[in-house]
Amino acid sequence: MKTVEKFYKEIRGSKELQEELNTLKEKTLGDFLKKHDCEGTVKEFTDFARSQEEGEIEDSEVEAASGGAMGGYGRWAMSTLGW
Repeated sequence: MKTVEKFYKEIRGSKELQEELNTLKEKTLGDFLKKHDCEGTVKEFTDFARSQEEGEIEDSEVEAASGGAMGGYGRWAMSTLGW
């Protein structure tokens, strides 16, 4: 399994993974992480991603990502992960 850090770096280097992440709708981030063999939890992934970027994200965006409401996740991923 991949660590959160390794998977994060993989996403940063892959337009395909970035597009998949940014278009999540009905799937949860947890399903995305499992699909790509990442051992981290949603919280671990979002906490790590936040630590890698400058700036803050809205609490509501984190809640949307961790709660499975993916409507705001694409915006969060694009702004927080620099896409």
